[in-house]
Amino acid sequence: MAVPGKKSIGLVLCLLVVVCAGLGIGLQKSVLALDNYEAGLKELKALISVMTLIQEEYVNPEKTKTELLINGAIHGMVSSLDRYSVFFERDEAKEFNDQTQGNFSGLGIQIDVVDGWLTVIEPMPGTPASKAGILGGDRIVEIEGKSTKGISIYDAQKKLKGKEGTSVTLTVARRGEKELIEKTIIRARIETSAVEEKEEKMLDKTTGYIRLRDFTKDAADELETTIKKLQGQGMQSLILDLRDNVGGLLDVAVRICELFVDKGQIVVSHRDRKNQETVYRSERDPLGHFLLAVLVNEFSASASEIVAGCIQDYKRGILVGPAGHKTFGKGSVQTLIDLKALNGASLKLTTAKYHTPKGRSIDDEKGLTPDIFARVADNDRIAIRRAGKSGFIPPEFLGMKAKEATPKEATHAISVDEVFKPDTEKKVEEEDLYDVELYTAYECLKAAEVLRSGTVKS
Repeated sequence: MAVPGKKSIGLVLCLLVVVCAGLGIGLQKSVLALDNYEAGLKELKALISVMTLIQEEYVNPEKTKTELLINGAIHGMVSSLDRYSVFFERDEAKEFNDQTQGNFSGLGIQIDVVDGWLTVIEPMPGTPASKAGILGGDRIVEIEGKSTKGISIYDAQKKLKGKEGTSVTLTVARRGEKELIEKTIIRARIETSAVEEKEEKMLDKTTGYIRLRDFTKDAADELETTIKKLQGQGMQSLILDLRDNVGGLLDVAVRICELFVDKGQIVVSHRDRKNQETVYRSERDPLGHFLLAVLVNEFSASASEIVAGCIQDYKRGILVGPAGHKTFGKGSVQTLIDLKALNGASLKLTTAKYHTPKGRSIDDEKGLTPDIFARVADNDRIAIRRAGKSGFIPPEFLGMKAKEATPKEATHAISVDEVFKPDTEKKVEEEDLYDVELYTAYECLKAAEVLRSGTVKS
């Protein structure tokens, strides 16, 4: 193996210039930033030595172009940091930007890695994934026949996204099913709204319900418009549903907090590696002081946790979640850095960790603990989703007349064993399923309405 000489040292400096220019920093600053100048230079020589060897000896010269190798090196550097930092090449940078605008091409699923497996957080309504029967909680164990065990979010997104009209085959493991499920899904253009029309409604004369799906650029405006609409219909209490909402833009999360807390209050802060703090305060008056409950679960992450943490810290409302679960626990801030010198590539880099108004950090998967736990088992939650009952409460629970059921024919063909079978073994019919978490939040707000009205006497 050749020892790097003057040519290699020159390549080291060239690489430094390319990388520094791409990151928008000066060469002098980069060299000074090395932990140890001599050690750093030696390691960079080793990197160039490997690159030179690859370009001289690798069997397929098409894969040894300098740009490809440098991009590969950057991917490796960034992926060694954490799972949220990502290097986007030019086309990927454009696609990521489109996604934050709520417009992209793919299957229409929110994903994350849970217990080392690629997990579906939720399929978006009306998308190819939803139409194919993909459910929240499904684990994608294979993509095109290749295992996803230990896959990164970046690599998974790269495999799942693609041109409109192309297909991808997924192998899915689903809790409660004995066999793996295989689905071939055609990709399509995905255009979403943060607040879907069918997911905002008045549950009764005074209680409103809004499901917020993401924190894309228009989410705050959509939510404000919907709240005002429900207020016009007599809303005095609101259930804000942030379940399965994996987050989005920080500034949008701040604007959403402003809808609920008083002007001047801190809504979130973040601290960088030098412990320098940036504080965000509400710059407007809230939309009112109506009663508020926020639904969260183990997939409520990032911007969702900023909003939920702000509301919980100020006791502006209550957090309600499924028994045994906290929120996801993503308390880090990613900054998107445009790398103009690298053909429009960009770097999504973790640059800070955020804190709730009271100074709580929820990073490293600590998560937020709900104030009230809904007593519902995980298997029942899956059944509720599968039956399409998320967001549904039976009318009779809301004080409304229930739809009359079709009378069943009387029968006495019953055995003694069936009479004495334990209740826990009884099969729950789909028509009996309802959103237990939503109803728990509803009951809490009804009790609070009674207390606020002063109708309870000691």
